[in-house]
Amino acid sequence: MALAVSAASACGPDPQLTKGTPVSSPTASPLERVSPQHPAPGDKAPVLDKIKYDLETRVLRMGGMVPKPTSSSCDIDAVGDKPQKFTCTVKYMGIEVPFRVETKGGFILIQYTATPTKGGVVTREGVQAVAWKQYGALGGKTRDSLRCDDIPAVRLVPVDKPSGYRCYVGDGGLQGSYDVIIGSNGMSLH
Repeated sequence: MALAVSAASACGPDPQLTKGTPVSSPTASPLERVSPQHPAPGDKAPVLDKIKYDLETRVLRMGGMVPKPTSSSCDIDAVGDKPQKFTCTVKYMGIEVPFRVETKGGFILIQYTATPTKGGVVTREGVQAVAWKQYGALGGKTRDSLRCDDIPAVRLVPVDKPSGYRCYVGDGGLQGSYDVIIGSNGMSLH
């Protein structure tokens, strides 16, 4: 007596092909290097102006290198030659990104660290541009199946951890889901 066994297969599209919304080629690609839209402080500018400019640049990188206006303010007026701790806040696309800044002091060269205190900024436009550059530009099935979650225009998310948003490649050699991660110096998909 012969026993016929049939394997039940899951019918329907691959989940990676239906999650999120399709990503198409961005109308304007993000810049490789991005900086605030106002002039950089010169060599003789106050240290605090240089720190603020650097923090604005970091926020632009977090947002996916999408050039939008930034501004910043700090809760001190000047950086001295002794170690200091203070807060600076960068405004970008209506969101405030606060940083805890610690200087080490010094007369000629001031070293400092800056840590985002409430998270980093993620932007829909930036995620889609980074996803396209990383996966869509490869063409073929990878490009045609590229999708990302519905991401708000701009939002604060945890730094150096999965943001809660993902992009998906449903077909091709890089098939899988990729977490959008905002680091203190930029955005990546892992």
